[in-house]
Amino acid sequence: MSRKLVPQVAAALRRRRRTLVVASLPLVLAAVAVALAGGSGAGTGERGATRAIGIARASSAGVTSFAASSTATPTFGPHVVTGAFQGTSPEVASLPVLPVPQAPLSARPIESLAPSGRPAGTHDPVVQSRKGAGPISSPIQNFDGICLPFGDPCGLPSSCSCLPPDTNGEVGATQYVQMVNTDFAVFSKSGAVLRGATPVNQLWANAGGECAAHNDGDPVVVYDQLANRWVLSQFVALPTDTEEYAECFAVSTTSDATGSYYLYEFHFGRTFHDYPKLGVWPDAYYMSSNEFPDGAVLPSGAGAFAFERSKMLAGQPARVVYFDEAPNNPPGGQYVGQLPGDLDGSALPPSGSPNLFAEIDDASTVPPTGGGDGFALRLWKFHVNWANPGASTFGNAGQPNYTLQVAPYVRPQCVYGYGDCVPQRGGPQGLDVLGDRLMFRLSYRHFPHYGSLLLNHSVVADTRTGIRWYEVRIPDGGAPSVYQQGTYAPDDGPLNPLWRWMGSVAQDKKGDIAAGFSASGPNDYPSVRYTGRAAGDPLGQMTQAEQVAYTGTGPQTEVEGRWGDYSDLTVDPTDNCTFWYTQEYLGQDLLLIGTWRTRVVSFKFPGCRS
Repeated sequence: MSRKLVPQVAAALRRRRRTLVVASLPLVLAAVAVALAGGSGAGTGERGATRAIGIARASSAGVTSFAASSTATPTFGPHVVTGAFQGTSPEVASLPVLPVPQAPLSARPIESLAPSGRPAGTHDPVVQSRKGAGPISSPIQNFDGICLPFGDPCGLPSSCSCLPPDTNGEVGATQYVQMVNTDFAVFSKSGAVLRGATPVNQLWANAGGECAAHNDGDPVVVYDQLANRWVLSQFVALPTDTEEYAECFAVSTTSDATGSYYLYEFHFGRTFHDYPKLGVWPDAYYMSSNEFPDGAVLPSGAGAFAFERSKMLAGQPARVVYFDEAPNNPPGGQYVGQLPGDLDGSALPPSGSPNLFAEIDDASTVPPTGGGDGFALRLWKFHVNWANPGASTFGNAGQPNYTLQVAPYVRPQCVYGYGDCVPQRGGPQGLDVLGDRLMFRLSYRHFPHYGSLLLNHSVVADTRTGIRWYEVRIPDGGAPSVYQQGTYAPDDGPLNPLWRWMGSVAQDKKGDIAAGFSASGPNDYPSVRYTGRAAGDPLGQMTQAEQVAYTGTGPQTEVEGRWGDYSDLTVDPTDNCTFWYTQEYLGQDLLLIGTWRTRVVSFKFPGCRS
């Protein structure tokens, strides 16, 4: 049944994004409990409609938007803005090692505020109920990353004192860089720590501006293998009344992640661009976001950005071309929860190919797709024209260029520990699933005569969650189509069932596809796992053995059950065979809060060789 935000929940979510402290949550949880029970003010329909609110987020005060205040009617674009180039940072290796601040744990506002409706009779026809047995390797490298500085001592404590960690990372030519809220660390490929956990805004310490003053999180790191450079980013989510929402970019001056960085600050006025995700493409760095007008609890739609890659690599003032998708939302709904394409490998897409943005939708959530397109994967072409930015285009006048039918599914939605949550051993609260959007990344690899896009999101497979994944193929000069799809949710037996979620997918140069994910159950602490399928194996099946990289030693006991909000599977650019995956797990929880740790693991298919 549909549920609306009760006033207490809405009020709590209007607080500043990073100050929702665990101690203040009982009121929120009580309000959610009332809503889930269908009590007064819950807005429960008598017949149980299938609509749900979907993505929602807290926002905070700021200043003007790109061209006007948030109260003005938004325009689609293209909007063209020049970012503030702030010079070159000191070498990371020379930055002082700062003491870890002692601050109360804060839980970031949950991403999903309404359990999804379940269309009557929905059945997932592509569930894989048996594990594979193929010879994917056991972990090659397997080491700890950044951690929450609570509970047992940890080697690389984050400065955030918050959860979830927003774990992501990427492998480069000689190093691995991991980012979490609100720090980054650099490792050798053997796992040696080259630079310990470092607050992201420390890069801007000598530059001034908002990126120096704020360390707000939602970080993303990508490796530009075409230029052998690192790109680190995070947003400004808590501007003062005289500041603006912004995105901070640091582009390495060399292939050494412990060296110096070109620093950029892009201002977004009074519109908060939440959940930013990046992709590398030959003509730009692309970013997707969920837009929140200042003070709004619900999003207005999606934002799509192209940042001027060639200028950022050269340390020159750079522009961003931005499209506000809100004016082109479908009737009664909105476009939101998108990802930009992220190029893997050195083989380029056909010359002049626009990047693609993707979104997965169904009839029970936003946007409503109960008309003729049911369960749909939508794709937008983003063509940026740096010679004439005003001629840049996004989609078909803002609408998708392609709407591809996918197999039916049910979205899992976990609301403050209630609903379709993931159980865990010893944990009083279920774990957040974040089932209302695609999971990072939208990986793209070009093969002779076609390009291949990989996507994944969490779905309800039976009573448990599983990983729904897709391969979309795009013939050179042709239109995309779904080549294969499957829901990885093998039956573990009634005595030890496992829920699998928070996945990330990628493929090597041979077309072998791997998936990393979290797994947990009533008898198991959350673990870091991976599996895959070899090129040429039966379509829609993860045929390889499921490998356990690491199993946590305790439960998440923080009352919201926050998890994720993402993980990251990338492929080594030097051999295009070795996968590197990073994901969170939990240590022993002495303080009853949820002591997240992170893990980095590498593996490969035996048939892929350098």
